[in-house]
Amino acid sequence: MSARSNSFLSGSERDAVIELRHAMHLDPELSNAEWKTQERIRSVLQEFGLNQTVTFHKTGLNIDIEGKASDPKRSIAVRGDIDALPIQELRDDLSYQSQVKGVMHACGHDMHGSIALGAALAFHRMRDNFAGKVRVFFQPAEEAEPLGGRTVHDEKLLKGFDHAVGFHVAPEIPAGKFGAREGAVTKSADQFRLAITGKMAHGAVPHKGVDAIAAAFVNEVQKVVSREMPGDDGAVVTIGTIYGGEGTNIICPFVVMEGTIRTRSPERRGQLCQRVRHVAELPTTELAVQYILDLLNT
Repeated sequence: MSARSNSFLSGSERDAVIELRHAMHLDPELSNAEWKTQERIRSVLQEFGLNQTVTFHKTGLNIDIEGKASDPKRSIAVRGDIDALPIQELRDDLSYQSQVKGVMHACGHDMHGSIALGAALAFHRMRDNFAGKVRVFFQPAEEAEPLGGRTVHDEKLLKGFDHAVGFHVAPEIPAGKFGAREGAVTKSADQFRLAITGKMAHGAVPHKGVDAIAAAFVNEVQKVVSREMPGDDGAVVTIGTIYGGEGTNIICPFVVMEGTIRTRSPERRGQLCQRVRHVAELPTTELAVQYILDLLNT
């Protein structure tokens, strides 16, 4: 579907949207610490006459735009998230390259927040032409607990709304176009942290220790997806970090793993989380035996 004309925004409004995006990218803030980002957004909204902002989740904002037309009234929510990720930006060709060491907008939330700002300014400009209400959320803490989206749910900030629209950039869609569909578009994302305790020993006498390096777990947990989930579900279990070990010649006594579980299915979301927990709690010997059986049967 082709995008509509930029006539929804004035030149100064369009410039403000671009400036916000660049400012957010230049000065990114992690989940639950989006104080400067919140103030920037509030300031731009006030500049264009949108003064009734509401704070939620401490670092988030929402704003209501009431239409003045006499048509049947509906309530629509629009949402863009605003937090950054703990990732070091490597590009040095941007005039708005992140100036915060180890933090950047690597997931497009600077664009999401800017699009939400553009939507708020556009509906404010067109408020004589529609009926009902548009509530625009600038949601913090998409990436880390405590989650801003959970606050929206718990505080019933969507109660009474007919529809809600979320934004996510998609690099595979050509510039000037957008895609839309009803229902879930992206997958759920549940994080997990697994701590494994063993017993230290010298590498020359491994039988005197218990190795906490859980290669068997990493191998076995992937079978939850490949052998237990439908192929069209798109379920993914990712082990993103493994921390452990004190030397190349020491049996590792303690390891921490962190990862994510993703699925398109609300029903299988709980099943996946339960199965990953079950695999993690299996005795190491059982995992090792299963691993060897898999090698024999390959």
